[in-house]
Amino acid sequence: MPELPEVETIRRGLLGNIEGLRISNVEVSGSRVFQVDPKILIKSLKGNQIEGLERLGKFLIFPLEEMVLVIHLGMTGQLTLRKLSAKDSQEFLRDPLTGLQRIRQHVPDRHTHLQIHFDNKSSLVYRDIRMFGKIYLISLAKSARDCFFGKVGLEPFSKEYNIADFLLRLSGRKLAVKSLLLDQSFVAGIGNIYADEILFESSIHPLRSVTTLSKSDRLKLYKSIKLVLNKAIQFGGTSLRDYIKSDGGKGSFQEELFVYGRVGEKCFQCKTLIEKIVVSQRGTSFCPNCQPYNS
Repeated sequence: MPELPEVETIRRGLLGNIEGLRISNVEVSGSRVFQVDPKILIKSLKGNQIEGLERLGKFLIFPLEEMVLVIHLGMTGQLTLRKLSAKDSQEFLRDPLTGLQRIRQHVPDRHTHLQIHFDNKSSLVYRDIRMFGKIYLISLAKSARDCFFGKVGLEPFSKEYNIADFLLRLSGRKLAVKSLLLDQSFVAGIGNIYADEILFESSIHPLRSVTTLSKSDRLKLYKSIKLVLNKAIQFGGTSLRDYIKSDGGKGSFQEELFVYGRVGEKCFQCKTLIEKIVVSQRGTSFCPNCQPYNS
């Protein structure tokens, strides 16, 4: 978390506000999130113009005039736009796992690791309590990008995401289907929340081996990935703990979840109680009636 829908929501929220802006100054902390020397990062970013904002899986990609800034939000990363014309909020949301979380536009604090200030007096602010996020700087050269993203799997909203390539990537796989969905080299951007929701939509038990999936199962899985992710984007992502949109607001897809986070509650479709197991060391929610193991 954040997964593809959250990262895409952030991208859409930022793009129209930062594209074409020139970077006037950069502030950094001594955080481990930086995968480049912070001094080099500051020197490389200052004076550059934001040429656009792309996304690949869970990565946000900022093409500049001379370099490419890449940000992965990890577990608790938050990327928001702070506008001089807007009012800062002192409001917090207390999370039992990660502590106090800022919501809405906020004053930078000790968990703020990067501030990119633009010539229009707005700032891009990266905040990350647990510091599992990563900030990279790579060359503009296509070869550098190809190398950096070489192990990233199919992007669900690209032309490369087609049934032929999908079936080819499924071929020969012997692991549990939930484990495969979490593999970023298979399809990019899916994490625990959406893997559970996709499998429910597909009527597939999370522990079933890929080898047991029929042609119909594989087709349903292919369609469900894009369907669930697209719906989550329409609702602005899932805000359960740390995720906030670029304006500091919350997503609302948590109100649309069928199985994730609903252990012990009744399935909306059949009224069977939602169960939880562990797959690939991740808690996994499913409906044993709608997603039978022997099917």
